Amino acid sequence: MKKTLFKQVIAPIFILSISQIAVAEEMAGERFIAAKTSRVGATVSLGGSVTPYREVNLVAKMPGDVLFLAGEEGDRFLKGERLASQDVDAMLAKREQAEAQLASADAGIRNAEMQLRNEIENPNSQPNAMMGGLPSMMTMFSNPMRNMSGRGDSDTQRQTNLYGMNVQVETATNAYNQAAAAIRELDENIENATILAPFDGVILRKMVEIGQPAQPGVPLFLFGDTSKLQVRAEVPARLVRGLQKGMELNARLDQSGEITPITVARIFPMADRMGHTVTVKFDIHAGSTAAPGMYTEVVIPDPSAESTKLVTVPNSAVVWRGSLPAIFIKKGDGNALEMRLVRVGELADNGWSSILSGVRPGELVLANPSSTTASIR
Repeated sequence: MKKTLFKQVIAPIFILSISQIAVAEEMAGERFIAAKTSRVGATVSLGGSVTPYREVNLVAKMPGDVLFLAGEEGDRFLKGERLASQDVDAMLAKREQAEAQLASADAGIRNAEMQLRNEIENPNSQPNAMMGGLPSMMTMFSNPMRNMSGRGDSDTQRQTNLYGMNVQVETATNAYNQAAAAIRELDENIENATILAPFDGVILRKMVEIGQPAQPGVPLFLFGDTSKLQVRAEVPARLVRGLQKGMELNARLDQSGEITPITVARIFPMADRMGHTVTVKFDIHAGSTAAPGMYTEVVIPDPSAESTKLVTVPNSAVVWRGSLPAIFIKKGDGNALEMRLVRVGELADNGWSSILSGVRPGELVLANPSSTTASIR
């Protein structure tokens, strides 16, 4: 007696009228999916978190007060747009000083080159320090006398003067290059005081406010590319051998019943020495309601576990009538639609819901019944 009552409660069959079928098919768009047999019980659920495809910590590169912030959390920016700026008045003052040094060095180069040219065109025109700084006009008389008396050599003196002039040109040139390098360094520092978006993305977190002093290395923003999301999970080493790049899996979002398809994107080559886990990243398919920071449960196949094959249907096909789950079955050529109460088991490897009773493999199941469809009797 109890067995008969159990069957009546678990799998009753409701035959809908032609008008009700039309309403149901109109609401569902006549989209039916065949129930199929899938593996159940050979998976392990692992915790993970949703992360942007790319994210970076943007830090201050120079000391200075924060004078400008472009936006708040959630604001989107294009690559190259300004996100923040720091005070650069001190560096601008140093740049003016370096420009003055550069101008002085340039004048020194011109003077040294002029002295060298004069020495080349008028040999020994420079005062001779060894002879007490004789005027250049007297060198025409003093040079032959010094050469004859053996007290000096005019050729050696000329070489000395030319060498001295070349040293002055080289010294002035070095001073010029030093000042120019200082300007380039200051320009780079001034440029580093402005933080630009490294790629198209969103401000995920803001760590500073306007007026706050910042030192090199102080985080300003957490910036990420949320156009593509990933799940990052630490997978035990024994389960990694069952994964390969491009494999399609499923994940349960934020401890809810929503299942989203994911794809193995990257398997890190080295396991963690302490936890003996391997970091794996999964791409989340477009259209998911996932958001950065969400907790996820990734369904990983366990090669060492035994599995059971059960009838499965899409999760969206299961509706609830009070506290009982039900599905809609298309009968024959479409002239009838059955609503059946079913027993729902665990999720299968493909992410579908397993049905313990009430459905046979191959039967056409209404994929997305609406609330109106569910209320038809």
